Amino acid sequence: MKQFVKAALLSTFTFAVSSGALLAQDFKLTLDENGHGTVNGTPLAFTVGPDPSGGITTSPVLFYTLPFDVQGGDVRLFEPGLPNVPTSDTIRFFEPTPGGHSSFLIFYSDIEAGEHLDLADVGLPNSSGSIFIPETGPEGNNGAVWNAVFPNPGTPLLGGPVSGTAEYTIISDVPEPGSASLLLAAGVMIGAAGGVLRKRSVSNGA
Repeated sequence: MKQFVKAALLSTFTFAVSSGALLAQDFKLTLDENGHGTVNGTPLAFTVGPDPSGGITTSPVLFYTLPFDVQGGDVRLFEPGLPNVPTSDTIRFFEPTPGGHSSFLIFYSDIEAGEHLDLADVGLPNSSGSIFIPETGPEGNNGAVWNAVFPNPGTPLLGGPVSGTAEYTIISDVPEPGSASLLLAAGVMIGAAGGVLRKRSVSNGA
């Protein structure tokens, strides 16, 4: 009987530890319009092909394969000060089969005359129930940071009712796409976002 109790306690402890580890998982992702992406420092796989969500049917689209099941939905970036152009990019989180362990992040960007076309420059799909976030940084080197927590789009679903968190650094415009530019632009985005948060904290403290 004592051995059975010990085994049961050990099993319960192991489950609790593993569940705690599962709950503690979070992810940091950085990605741009040309297939340069990382997740926790590891390169993120991408594809240019038919839109898995059916949002754009006229051309191939850029989409990244995520290493976790994901809460679906759209996050739309807008350029502050341009009310007549509310959306410059749409980030769509899509899972063809819930629980099927095949999740995608689709990057759509608007097409601007006179600009070099990036892989994501295919136009914007119809979108409803989206979350809007502002871009930060100077024109030509801007983007946004999206922190996904349940039940918002992009939240990692880790099994059953358990979900993780994910921070997405979305680089909208990069002068010269490449790994070095990606890291530099990510630093600009995170720094700009941190500055906004510090300004808000000072304002609240006043």
